[in-house]
Amino acid sequence: MSGKAIAVYKEAAGRTMKRELRKDQILECAKRLFSQRGYYQTHIETILKEAKIGKGTFYLYFKNKQDLFISLLIKFLDEWEDAVLSTSTELEKEDMASYFKTFIKRSFQFFRQNEDLCNIYLRIGPGTDEAFEPFIERFEEKMLQYVINKLEEGVQSNIFRKGIDIEKVANMLLGAFLRLDYYYFVLRKKSRESFDIDKTADQFFDFIMSGLRVEADKM
Repeated sequence: MSGKAIAVYKEAAGRTMKRELRKDQILECAKRLFSQRGYYQTHIETILKEAKIGKGTFYLYFKNKQDLFISLLIKFLDEWEDAVLSTSTELEKEDMASYFKTFIKRSFQFFRQNEDLCNIYLRIGPGTDEAFEPFIERFEEKMLQYVINKLEEGVQSNIFRKGIDIEKVANMLLGAFLRLDYYYFVLRKKSRESFDIDKTADQFFDFIMSGLRVEADKM
C-alpha cells in the first residue's frame, strides 16, 4: 500500500471513529435525560442542547426520538451480553456451579453500573410505545432462553434434579432477578450502596440450588 493510500485510509478511519464517538455522545446524553424525565417529557431540542449539537447532526444518526430510544434498548442488550455472557464462557468449562454464581454476580454488577439503562428498560420503556415492545421482549427472551439452556445443561450434568418444569422455573428465576434489580436500582436507589452484590448473589444461588439440586429429591 502506497503512502498516499495509507493516508487516505487513516483519514477515513479517523472520520469513522469521530462519527462513532459523536453517536455515543448523543446516546449518553439521551440516556441520562430519558432516565431522569421519561420518554414523553424528553424532547429532541433538550437532547440537542445537552449534547451541544445541531439538528442536522442529530438526524445524521437517528431518524427521530423513537429511533434514538430504540437504539438505547439495543445498546442495553448488547452491553449486557458483552459484560455478562462473553466473559463467563471459560468458567463454564471448568465448573458449572461457579459459572452460575458468577453469571448472577456479573448480571447484578451490570444493572448497578448501568442504572440509567436499567431504569429505561425496567420502568420507562414498558407500555410507553408499541414500537418498543419487540426490543424489550427481545432482551427478556434472550435472558429467558439463556436460563432455560443452562437449566437443561444442569439437569443433563446431574446438578439439577430431573422432572422439573424448566420453562416455568426459568420464568420464576428471571422474574425474581429482574424484581431485585428494579427494587434496588430503580425504586430504592438510595439503598443501592447497602446492596451487597456478592452476598445477594450467593443467597440467590443458594436459593436456586436448594430447590433444584439433586439432593432436593430426597428432602
